[in-house]
Amino acid sequence: MPGDNSIFDKIIASQKLQEASQFNPAEFLNNLLKNLNSKEREIITRRYGLDTQPRQTLEEIGKAYSITRERIRQIQSLSIKKLKELDNFLAEMEDIRHLVTATLKEHGGIMEHGHLVDSLLNYSENHDTNRLATSFILNQLLDDVDLVRPNSKIKEAWKLTDVKTEYVHEILDEVIDVLKAEKELLKFNTLLEKIKTREKFNERINKVLPTHLNSEGQDINKILQAYLTLSQKIDNNILDQWGLVDWPTVKPKRMSDKIYLIFRQTEKPLHFVKIADIINQAKFDQKIARPATIHNELILDDRFILVGRGIYALSEWGYKTGTVADVIVDILKNSDSPMSKEKITDTVLKQRMVKKSTIYLALTDKSKFTKDQNGLYSLVT
Repeated sequence: MPGDNSIFDKIIASQKLQEASQFNPAEFLNNLLKNLNSKEREIITRRYGLDTQPRQTLEEIGKAYSITRERIRQIQSLSIKKLKELDNFLAEMEDIRHLVTATLKEHGGIMEHGHLVDSLLNYSENHDTNRLATSFILNQLLDDVDLVRPNSKIKEAWKLTDVKTEYVHEILDEVIDVLKAEKELLKFNTLLEKIKTREKFNERINKVLPTHLNSEGQDINKILQAYLTLSQKIDNNILDQWGLVDWPTVKPKRMSDKIYLIFRQTEKPLHFVKIADIINQAKFDQKIARPATIHNELILDDRFILVGRGIYALSEWGYKTGTVADVIVDILKNSDSPMSKEKITDTVLKQRMVKKSTIYLALTDKSKFTKDQNGLYSLVT
């Protein structure tokens, strides 16, 4: 009965939450490795970087112990085999196994490696030691999940054994077709609505859903989000808009495109030094944004306009080029009647970040502006 299923689903969800909150991979692995002798434990730790130090090659470890790299490989393999043959190994691994498989099912049966690790550590401490321990558990101790090597379509991932990656590829191809057809960035909900109208997407997603949705109907949003995160060709930008990775508005390579995205994110004029700071914090790539470089880009690109001392905005926001006097001329040209100094000032301040005294000074230019007996300004004819 539906009511019974609902209760069962809530029990399963509660069990998963309890398992996630108790998941401490570093502590678990540290206790497990105590079953090895000191040499075996040291080799495993060095080989997989479990102490957060860089992973060492077989040759590097072999030199430290004055033995061959092949012997190190044997010790590594036998040590892991030794752990998996412990009498209590399966019992110790049961909660972790259930947590990993439940998390994968919740996300459509397949997840990008980093996404899965983040999800598993959602209720634990997400630090390097725990991440490394989680990766080791996935790679070496769990037999219930398969590693998917990265290819031209998807990143490195983990999947349940019954998941067919070709269905995931086809779903992502449909998303790519939608983005190409739209030729613009889309918010996730908009993208989801558009993709749902495509027959092939529904055919493919329906092959995934019966296996990986619970009886209440697991959130399809979460599944599609996981698949998008998995894609090599689709990504979201700092505005959380989705597009193709080769679009400059998604993965900007030119500094001017990075500046444009920062303006779209902040939605306000910014000083060029502040723009450099925000770009460096956003970490689009390894390149450092220098204020002088940012200033040059702002000057050269017509998308940006000077609105104050070192302060720029997007021209698409309605800002105009030119001096304060030029802005006033444009305002009066578009006015049906003479304007008061206060009205002119308010209008200018919507387009320029300047002091009121600068506007008042510009209005004294009698070659451009005239003031009538009521104190209203108009253009000199």
